[in-house]
Amino acid sequence: MESVRVEFTDLKIQDTLLDSLERIITQFIREVKPSWLESWEISILICTNKEIQTINRKKRSKDSPTDVLSFPMLDMNIPIPHQMIGEVIISWDTTITQAEKIGHSVQDEFYRLLVHGILHLFGYDHETNQEDELKMKAKEDELLNLVFGDSTWD
Repeated sequence: MESVRVEFTDLKIQDTLLDSLERIITQFIREVKPSWLESWEISILICTNKEIQTINRKKRSKDSPTDVLSFPMLDMNIPIPHQMIGEVIISWDTTITQAEKIGHSVQDEFYRLLVHGILHLFGYDHETNQEDELKMKAKEDELLNLVFGDSTWD
């Protein structure tokens, strides 16, 4: 069983995203999950800057909005075949701002943040050292290319 729960705190956000969001999330996870993980659950929340700032303050003691937060629950050390992977929270406001700043589409930025958050759930970390940062970025590009085809994900 594969279970994806996607929640939106603003209906305007929901209208903007593709109908195939759950299918795309499932594809990303199938590519990174360990072989022993037979069934899984994940929760995705897409919210505003104000909401993610509140979560960031309560969970990480950082009183500022951010683009994406990940809260892993998966225990990679105990190969239980069914697990809750965790939760990814994405600020739609920051997604739009970053897309404009970087110069690519909001959809591209959203999926980059989504993959970034999912990889954190599986233990990837870009803040430990430069080697890990490059490894995570390469995996992001690989997943995005597998699902969407070669693109300008750099």
